Amino acid sequence: MNGEAHIVDLPRELQPEALAKGMQVLSSKLATDWLSVYFGGQFYLPGDPKFKADLPWQDKRVRQALNMAVNRKELLETIFRGRGNPMYVSGFQPYLEGWNPAWTERFHDFYGYNPAQAKALLAAAGYPPGTINLKLLSYTSPGEAENPQIVEALAIYFDAVGIKSTIETLDEGKVISMWRNKETSYCLWPNIIGLRPTEEWVRISYMSKGTVHHYENAFIDQKYQEWTQTVDLQGRERLAKAIGDHLFEEFADMPLILLFNEVMANPKVVSGWTYPGTGAGRSTHFHLLKAAK
Repeated sequence: MNGEAHIVDLPRELQPEALAKGMQVLSSKLATDWLSVYFGGQFYLPGDPKFKADLPWQDKRVRQALNMAVNRKELLETIFRGRGNPMYVSGFQPYLEGWNPAWTERFHDFYGYNPAQAKALLAAAGYPPGTINLKLLSYTSPGEAENPQIVEALAIYFDAVGIKSTIETLDEGKVISMWRNKETSYCLWPNIIGLRPTEEWVRISYMSKGTVHHYENAFIDQKYQEWTQTVDLQGRERLAKAIGDHLFEEFADMPLILLFNEVMANPKVVSGWTYPGTGAGRSTHFHLLKAAK
């Protein structure tokens, strides 16, 4: 507002004030990021010393219940001001390898907001109200100012189905260290992640020799190795889809919202930005900015 910068990556909660003072939103044409919530401690390879058998969400009925406890539409309309699309499987999109259109048809029955069904699943798994206590990790990263709000919303949704949450606020470096060292058991956390080729996403987050350790088992390791050694396009598509189907049916995490990158700009200085989507990081294609005349 002081004219010291003409384009700013502004938290969405501050956008209305900037709009009221004459600024404009410039958005990517394609989604650049997605928001998912991850379950710590899902290390299913035999003999993994970090595996904790007493984690409630080692039972996939609990993972499904946590998914069905969250009102995705409400999160989108409130925290993200209605600008985003549904996310069906973390990291998978129609224009990337491994997409299965059946996920969109099955999503409501498998993941849709249904607190009553969530309670029934928890009871069937042996967890009546008040028997699960979990930790929610709250932190902020550049371009992810909404994470603390998401954590607070999750705590409210989980409480409504009888799950108690403790919010722990940490710096991003500490959370990243926990991911890398498999110290996330008993924790859940949201993360806004930039879209990338599906093979790269699986390598980082689901292959056991990756760096983030979101969800690991022998099936994914085997299919990933076959995938990376296959050049035939149909074969690659089949293997990628098998991994996506597995993640979908096992409720490996909580896919929430597909997001577009937005920046605020002064229309007296910047007239437009043809920004197709992510190239690296979040804001790219700066050479396509247009100056106001």
